[in-house]
Amino acid sequence: MATVISSFGSKQFRWSFEGDGSISLDGNIYQADLQKISPERYTLLLNGRSYQAVINRNGFIYTVIINGKIYKIEVESSRNKAANLGSNAAQKRRPNVELRSPMSGMVVRCEVKEGTRITVGDGLLILEAMKMENEIRATVNGTVKKILVHDGQVVDKGELLLIIG
Repeated sequence: MATVISSFGSKQFRWSFEGDGSISLDGNIYQADLQKISPERYTLLLNGRSYQAVINRNGFIYTVIINGKIYKIEVESSRNKAANLGSNAAQKRRPNVELRSPMSGMVVRCEVKEGTRITVGDGLLILEAMKMENEIRATVNGTVKKILVHDGQVVDKGELLLIIG
């Protein structure tokens, strides 16, 4: 499999998935098992430790939330490096991101309006489930294009809440 070069802040590292399910990271081998739970949610077993992850992709930039901590990682493989150099037009045409409800519950309050510019970690809405209020936060940068719910509305798990462009 191809080696991928990623940047995390100013640090660059090389990694690849090996055929036996392990990950090679800068020459070190880690035993890994990644399971997809939903389109953006994963569980990761890495060297015997379990992690919950939410992964969103915007071009070559991934926003990764692991056990509540947010990481922004830029990924560049040898294949997409050339495409990345001339892709300003492609970045302007990035697809909209659909934010779906992670659980059934009631929308207590929308904290944004259509047209609001948001960044990763911004609060978008409060969802009450099982008598607990849960703040739903942005996992990508962008602009709120469409809000599809209103205060007091009951939503099902997976229901479309808003669209970010």
